[in-house]
Amino acid sequence: MVRVAEGTGYWLPHQAAHRQLNVGDGLIVVRNADGLVRASGLGPLKLQFFTVQLQYLNGLLTVAEWQQLEIAPHPPAPVSVFAATEPLGQKFMRLADQTHSNRLPMRCALLQLWASAIAGLLPSPSSSGGHKLRDHIRKLIGQMTEAELAEHSLTELARQLHCSERHFSRLFREEFGVPFHARQIELRLQRARQLLADSGAEITDVASISGYRHLGLFNAMFKKRFGLTPAEWRRQCLRKNPSPSRENHGPHLAERAATLLAIPGPFFISLVCAHPAVHLIA
Repeated sequence: MVRVAEGTGYWLPHQAAHRQLNVGDGLIVVRNADGLVRASGLGPLKLQFFTVQLQYLNGLLTVAEWQQLEIAPHPPAPVSVFAATEPLGQKFMRLADQTHSNRLPMRCALLQLWASAIAGLLPSPSSSGGHKLRDHIRKLIGQMTEAELAEHSLTELARQLHCSERHFSRLFREEFGVPFHARQIELRLQRARQLLADSGAEITDVASISGYRHLGLFNAMFKKRFGLTPAEWRRQCLRKNPSPSRENHGPHLAERAATLLAIPGPFFISLVCAHPAVHLIA
């Protein structure tokens, strides 16, 4: 989410009419957004923004919500504009005045702001057309958090729905757009990556927690997904954040991105544009 803190600018989407952005106006960038934010010729433009990375919210997002945000065949509009006078703009302004705060209530308030902003953009669930088993899988899996999904075996879930594993796998793929095992692997590897970055746990322990009994397989799967071995990824994280005490220091805006509930640090980034355009790609 982005808001104008000072100055006047323009949102210039591709193949659509441009929108003027005044102080307090802003953008909700859902995904796959490609456009320009340009400062007017009257002076500099100061933007404040924060980001939410869905892979770190697997304990909060349900499988259905993830499917709507990430892989829905008909995604919501990638960018939505809000005005300073709207409730969303007013709430964003109040939170922006508290940018010095990095406490849990502030982070939760930002997450609530984001959730409220995108709630109206998500498509409504489609009807199953009277298919009882599909209704059951939608209710059972769709309302389950992704963290819970990662812990359940295919056998367990198929048993709960009183169907074969093969039938469950087929329905899961049709309903949520990805194979069941592929989604479980992704969730477990994302969890492992977060543990490696944020904890001092041994790599063997991280592999076990993530559901891998064999370290060699874990290393191979991790490198295939992220391009680095677990040890290389941890070293990279340590180079970027060498001291845990840094999270208690003031903002280091040039050094860290604002990742909600994922990386300690400031959750609003201020960006000042003189007259050039800022290319915005989500």
